[in-house]
Amino acid sequence: MTAQSLQNVEPTWIEMVWEMVTFETMIKVAIVYFFIIWIAVLVWVIKDISNRTNNIFLQIFSILLIVLLSPLWVFFYLLIRPGKTVLEKYYQEIEDNLEILSSIVKDKVDAGWETTDCTTCGYELDVDFLFCPGCKSKLRDACVSCKKSIRKWWEVCPYCGENQKGKRKKSDKKKKKD
Repeated sequence: MTAQSLQNVEPTWIEMVWEMVTFETMIKVAIVYFFIIWIAVLVWVIKDISNRTNNIFLQIFSILLIVLLSPLWVFFYLLIRPGKTVLEKYYQEIEDNLEILSSIVKDKVDAGWETTDCTTCGYELDVDFLFCPGCKSKLRDACVSCKKSIRKWWEVCPYCGENQKGKRKKSDKKKKKD
């Protein structure tokens, strides 16, 4: 190509844009970009602070901090905002309550499943069984004084303190005579 043919070539769109770019237009674009960023930070702060607290004074202070000063104060906002959102606090409270409830339920279940062994055959029994399912021996008797259910081998009633050994044999003999 000759030099004359290069001069006759129409400029591309990139060359036309480059010729229009001046220092003044670059400053204008930077200012517009700054305000776009400022508005974006403001919108983010409004959404973020409303998710983090119900305190209206902290919300207004945080929004005014960004509106009146500049978007660079967003770093200060990050320091003063609450650490967790309202929903995170709510879910944490539910989780804590569930842990408490699960420990209570676990304690109740563990207490309800206490076991003992049969003195006759060694079969594992729940505490409230009246008869052994292994050997069918009677595990509990009624107290001779207060009539509450107690273990057959207990010598003293834990409810009334009455001695069971001598009196039970006498009451057993009376039942056999009848």
